Amino acid sequence: MGLFDLFSKKVVKGGLYDLQCELHPFRLAAYKNDGVDLDVYLQNVHDQPLLTSITISVPRQLGMDRTGISHEREIRLGEIAPGASKRFKLGVFSNQKSAPGTYPVDVFASAHYRDYGHVLNEVRKRLTIRVE
Repeated sequence: MGLFDLFSKKVVKGGLYDLQCELHPFRLAAYKNDGVDLDVYLQNVHDQPLLTSITISVPRQLGMDRTGISHEREIRLGEIAPGASKRFKLGVFSNQKSAPGTYPVDVFASAHYRDYGHVLNEVRKRLTIRVE
């Protein structure tokens, strides 16, 4: 082991979560109140239970509710056992401010240390949604 081995990249075994996300249908109507379902599947692939939360973030032209006021939503799932999984649906909505184009939808699965104020690690997934 040399001096330069201390500063080299280390291989990390596996990840914390298996995060899968799907949008149904794939597009929203422009300048109208419309919505799509965001299906989120999360599995703990770590060997220890993890205190978990999911955060979904959308741009200002979209919303997490029908009014379009809320652009971010956090769901606290509690402690997930090793190998356990959670599946749920959320809504992503367009409104009168939604111009045609493609917009990113970011989904973050965070592992916390003792409380939800301290983040150990997170897994990110970016989806794109089309507004026409």
